[in-house]
Amino acid sequence: MNQQDIVDRIAARCVESANTWPWLTGKMTVGMAQAWMIQHSIRNRQFSASYRPAWMSRCPDQAVVRKTIGQMLEELVYDENLKAPHTKILFEMARTLGLTDKQLHDAVPNAKTDIWHQVTENLCRNRHWIIGWLSTSLEEFVLTAIDRETNISADKWQKDLGLTDEQLFFFRYHEKADMEHAGKVVWAPIKRHVTTPELAADVLAGLDTALEASRIFYEGVMDLAAELDAQGVKLPTAA
Repeated sequence: MNQQDIVDRIAARCVESANTWPWLTGKMTVGMAQAWMIQHSIRNRQFSASYRPAWMSRCPDQAVVRKTIGQMLEELVYDENLKAPHTKILFEMARTLGLTDKQLHDAVPNAKTDIWHQVTENLCRNRHWIIGWLSTSLEEFVLTAIDRETNISADKWQKDLGLTDEQLFFFRYHEKADMEHAGKVVWAPIKRHVTTPELAADVLAGLDTALEASRIFYEGVMDLAAELDAQGVKLPTAA
C-alpha cells in the first residue's frame, strides 16, 4: 500500500463502520437523547483526563500535540469564541433534556460503554501513538462525514424532539468544531509518520479495533436508552 493513501483508507473505514453503529439512525426518543448525553459526558472527561495524554506523551509531532492540547483547552477550560469551556454548553444541553448536573457528574459507564473505555485506554497507552490519536478523534470525523441524516445532527434533534435552535446550540457549535478536530486535513501528518507497510498495517488494524469499540459503545447507549424510555422520561417542556 502507498503510505500516501493511508489517510484515505482511514477515512473510508471510519465511514463504513459508522454506518453499522446503532443509535445513529431511527427516530430519536428522549431516552436516546438522555442516554447519549450521559455516556458522552463520561467519555468527554476521560478523553482529556486520561486517553489523549497517554498517546500524546509518545507523539513526536509537536504540532499534533499542540493542536490536541488546544482542543482540550477549549473543551474543559476556555474557548475564546464562547468565552466559556465546551463543558458549559454540554451541561446546558443536558438540562434542556431534563438531566441534572449531578446526573452527569455521577454518571458511570454501563457494561457495553465500559468496553469502549477499556479498549480505548489500552489503544492509547499500549499501541502506536497514531492509533491512540485516531481512537480519540475518529467519531468527530465520522459524525460529520456520513452523507445522510443521523441522530448526531442538530436538525434531527429539532425534528424528532421539537427543540429550538437556541436549545441546540451545543450541537450547532460542535458540528463546526468537530471538522477542525479530525478528518483528512487534520490527519494529514499521519502520511509522513507512517513510513513502512508494516506500520501502515498496524495502524489500520488498531483503527479497526477502535471502530468496533465504538460500535459496542453505541449498543450500550441504546441499552441505557431503552431503560430510560421504559421509565417514561420526558423533556421538561413536555412534562
